[in-house]
Amino acid sequence: MKRLLIVFLVILSTLFFANSLLKIADIYKTKEGTTVEATGIVLAPVGVLGTLTTYMQDETAGIMLYGKVLPADLKVGDVIKVAGKTKVYYGILEIIPDKVEILGTATPTAVELKDDKFEKYLSNLVVVVGTVSSVEKFQFRVKTDKFEILVYIRKEVPFKVDTLKVGDKVEVTGIMYLYQGMYEILPRRPEDIKKF
Repeated sequence: MKRLLIVFLVILSTLFFANSLLKIADIYKTKEGTTVEATGIVLAPVGVLGTLTTYMQDETAGIMLYGKVLPADLKVGDVIKVAGKTKVYYGILEIIPDKVEILGTATPTAVELKDDKFEKYLSNLVVVVGTVSSVEKFQFRVKTDKFEILVYIRKEVPFKVDTLKVGDKVEVTGIMYLYQGMYEILPRRPEDIKKF
C-alpha cells in the first residue's frame, strides 16, 4: 500500500509539473507577483532594447524579460524556457527570471499591424508598412491608411534617422512597446528598417 501511494504521488507530481508551463497569453491573466514558467522565442539580444532586458514570444503573445539571470549571449531565435515572477513595469507585464534554459532555435515571426489596437501586440515582434509622416532626432512616425505609429530608435541601435524623409515608404520591424502611455515600435537593428 505504501509503495502504491509513493508511485501515485510521483505520477501526480510529474503530471502537475509537466503541465505547469503556461502560454504567454495566459500569463497576462495571472496576478502580479505570480511565479510562472513559459517557453518562447527570443526576439532581441539582451541589452539592445533596455539594460538587462529582452523579449520572447510564443504563438499566443509576447512578453518582456528583465533581470541579471538573463544570459548575455542570448540570440534572436533562441528558444528558451523561463521561470520567474511577474511584475508590472510602467504598464508592461514582465517576467523577472530565476532560471533561463536554452532549448533550441527557431525563427521568430513578426505580426503584421493591421489596426490601431496596439495593446494586443504589446511585447510582440511586429511589422508595419507605411509612409514616413514625420522625422525627429531619435524617432519617426509611420502612417498607414488605418493608423499612425511612432518608431523610436534606441541609442544601442546604430540607425541614422536623418537618412529618412517625410514621404518615404518603409517597412519597420520591431518590438511593440509602451512608454508613458504611448505605443511605439522599437527596432532591434538597422536592418529592421527598410526603405522602398
